[in-house]
Amino acid sequence: MIAQRESLWDDHPLNMQCAILPTRPAQDAAARVLGEGRKMRGSIAFWADPDVGKTSCLLLIQNTVLARFPGCGTLWLEPVEDRQQAEGRLLEEILRSINYAHRIEHTLAGKRDQVNRALLALAGPRRHLFILIDEAQEFSEAELGWFKAVINRLIRIRVKVCTVLFGQSQLKKLRQRLEDTGRDDLVSRFMDVLHEYKGCRGVDDLRVICDAVDRKSEYPAGSGCPYLQTLFPRAYAAGLRLTPLCDGLWTEIAKQLPRKQRLRGLAMKVVAKILAALMEHVRAHDAAELAWPSEDIAPIVKRSLEGA
Repeated sequence: MIAQRESLWDDHPLNMQCAILPTRPAQDAAARVLGEGRKMRGSIAFWADPDVGKTSCLLLIQNTVLARFPGCGTLWLEPVEDRQQAEGRLLEEILRSINYAHRIEHTLAGKRDQVNRALLALAGPRRHLFILIDEAQEFSEAELGWFKAVINRLIRIRVKVCTVLFGQSQLKKLRQRLEDTGRDDLVSRFMDVLHEYKGCRGVDDLRVICDAVDRKSEYPAGSGCPYLQTLFPRAYAAGLRLTPLCDGLWTEIAKQLPRKQRLRGLAMKVVAKILAALMEHVRAHDAAELAWPSEDIAPIVKRSLEGA
């Protein structure tokens, strides 16, 4: 790994700020999804403030269900703004989301059949499908009704379907509108309980992330090397770990971040930015005696939080 370190540095998930790390809220969300995923027809919904890290959480959920249910399928869907909403347009968007290679039928019946067959194939040998919906607050009542019909057709042919909705705070308003218009069937199907998702809100949340960097991550794939070992193989072999730095890191974050924003939760992308800056700061010093430079933590955090 020492010989490969430099060639792996730029593409390392931490340095690209794209690492999917298991925050405590994300782990909780993934556990809830696994519980719903065991059902023949499961559904769960989350709302979060902007920039808290909805997409990162959905990626973690996707990785978790693929590991827990090998052979299942995942469909990632995001509503498209369309003033002329129609069932056919929704069906076409589903097909495009899975890179459907064949010509899409013109008739509504044809599109329904294509979507049913395509999702059956996507569900794989387990006949188990997870549908992950980002920006779910953009769905209309009509679209949810059509989407419910898509799921019902799959259930009838014994495909297990779990739907995960993730949206902003407006998702609460959508739920209320559905109740006001008497669409309790859609509330029951998709948003029976609406969970709030928050970002990293304290040192304990940060410690879970750092522990993942130290032990519960891997890069390159199949190497068995945690993230920190790949970045600093000599220092890691001598005992360097990120977790002991958590208290100092969070102390600086708490000093520089408004209380209201801390309570809302720190977005995963901001945590990733801080960690990437820290790694780059000590990049040239991989050795057995490497220690985290405590005197430099404050300016690293300050630069990373600018614009957060």
